[in-house]
Amino acid sequence: MIKKSFLLVIFTSFSFIYTISAQSYGTAIGIRIDGFGATIQQQIAPHATIEAIVQSGFKKQDITLSLLLEKHQGLLTRNLSFYFGGGLYRTWYDKTDVTRGLLNDAFGVSPIMGLELNIGKIILSGDIKPTLKLSGDGKGFTMGQGISIRYELAGRYFKNDGWKFWKKWKKK
Repeated sequence: MIKKSFLLVIFTSFSFIYTISAQSYGTAIGIRIDGFGATIQQQIAPHATIEAIVQSGFKKQDITLSLLLEKHQGLLTRNLSFYFGGGLYRTWYDKTDVTRGLLNDAFGVSPIMGLELNIGKIILSGDIKPTLKLSGDGKGFTMGQGISIRYELAGRYFKNDGWKFWKKWKKK
């Protein structure tokens, strides 16, 4: 466990060596392959997004909603970035599955880290997203990973010189 934590710290620290402008989109929506799901990401500050993920398993009809705050850091080019962050999740268990009994819905925290590649208006990302349950039934800790394919709906709102809508309003 200590070795894995050490490698995580080294990897995260390495990502700060590069100061290339990361994240070339403002709003993106798509699908997530970790079971089956949908994802939407919105830029809220330079190099920062908020992401909502709704997903369900292939076999179980449980539904999980995650709300995550993510920091993006460029790697080599603006189109490739490393991101990390975390947030909260809620799982609603399938109440019609009698083989599992009546489970109390789960609530907890979920860190995330991954790599993102922008190809035109298509954004491909792969991540690790474990969950740590704070209340409810089910496993206390699960290790998850997923692949997301998103389409850029809007370009970056925040650039090095501020928010583009603010600049347009300020000129009037």
